[in-house]
Amino acid sequence: MATYYEIVIKGDDRDVVPYLIGYVAGSGATGIFLASESGFHLKALHDRIKHHGEVQHIICETGQRAKLRSAIEGGAGRFGFEVVDETRIERAYFHFEFSTPSREVAATIKKAIKSLPEGVKVADYSPEEIEHPDAKGTEVYSPAHDYEFRGKGVVEGDPAGVIQVRQAIEDIEFAKAHEIELHHA
Repeated sequence: MATYYEIVIKGDDRDVVPYLIGYVAGSGATGIFLASESGFHLKALHDRIKHHGEVQHIICETGQRAKLRSAIEGGAGRFGFEVVDETRIERAYFHFEFSTPSREVAATIKKAIKSLPEGVKVADYSPEEIEHPDAKGTEVYSPAHDYEFRGKGVVEGDPAGVIQVRQAIEDIEFAKAHEIELHHA
C-alpha cells in the first residue's frame, strides 16, 4: 500500500483548483486527488478560521509530494499559494448503504463489493436478501416487491482504492456512499 499525505493549500479556490488540475494534466502525474472533487469530508468553516482564508485539500501519494510542493511554490508569487498543513494519512474510509428491489442492481452492488482494489477491504458488511413470494406480480411503484437486497458497510484502506470504490458505489442506483473520512498517522 502506498503512503499518502493530505496537503492543505491556502489560496483562492478560483486559482488553486484550476492551477492544480492543470499541473496534474500537464505533468501526467498520478496519485494526486483534489479532496473536494473526490468525495472527502472537509471541515470547511473550521479550516477557513484556522488558516484565515480559503484552503484546498489535496491527497497526494508520497512519490508525487516533492514535485507537487515545487509546483505550488512556483505559483506562490503570482497567486499567493501557501502550504499551511501537511499530514500523513494512515487510511481512508467511508460508510455505504443500499436498498434495491432489482436483482440486476443487486448483482452490480455485489460485484462492486467483491472486486476491491489491493489494500482496500470492507468491514461491518451486513447484506440481506429478502424474498416475498406472495408479492410477485406487483407493480414497480408498489410498496411491496417480491425481492429486496439491502445492507450497509464500511470500505477502508488505501486512499486511492477507497476513492475508486466510492465512485463505483456512488454510480449505482439505489446505493449511497457517504463522504470519505481520513485517519491521520
